[in-house]
Amino acid sequence: MNFFDKAEKILTETGQGMERKAKNLAETVRLKNMIHTCQEVIDQNYKEIGKSYFEANKDNADNPYADNCKAIADAMTGMEALKKQLEELE
Repeated sequence: MNFFDKAEKILTETGQGMERKAKNLAETVRLKNMIHTCQEVIDQNYKEIGKSYFEANKDNADNPYADNCKAIADAMTGMEALKKQLEELE
């Protein structure tokens, strides 16, 4: 095998290795994006369940998340007060 044959073989093998790595990288990115999308769907549904639970149980002092419901209600009250202050400044 002469020099040019060896060089061609090395370049071909290197190119094929790089191609495999590029395909693997693209597949990795695609899978990570799909995982991220699934996580967003999960988080959004958890949020909707939590909001529904809060609305249904915010006045029930016996619910196991009464402290959390109170914290949310207090934050909502505080947010409304801050919005009024902001409106006055504008």
